Amino acid sequence: MRKEANIILAKCKKDQLYGIRIEKRDNDWVRTWAFALKEEMAQKEGFDKTNFTGNFYTDEEYPGCPYCGAKKCFVCGKCGKVNCYESGSRVICGWCGASGKASNDGESIDVSGGGF
Repeated sequence: MRKEANIILAKCKKDQLYGIRIEKRDNDWVRTWAFALKEEMAQKEGFDKTNFTGNFYTDEEYPGCPYCGAKKCFVCGKCGKVNCYESGSRVICGWCGASGKASNDGESIDVSGGGF
């Protein structure tokens, strides 16, 4: 049986772009792997055009952000893009600069790519 998997873009708090591999398990998406990524490659592969909706969880073997090691991420309420974070409830989006409160893992969210 073939697994359904895709890549979403994220930005580290250190302002570095990276990809997160997500895998469909039952009706949820699970973060399984992360890797450093250049903007040119993200555009070439079309990662900047991906959009997903659903519940997102973290696999226990997920290595986290390749730059800071954070295993958690949040989706900006303003621009809809993914960012990593380590702790605390206040977050700042590395894409658009908006700030807000991070929600818990497991809530249904919309994930958008693109907008370098």
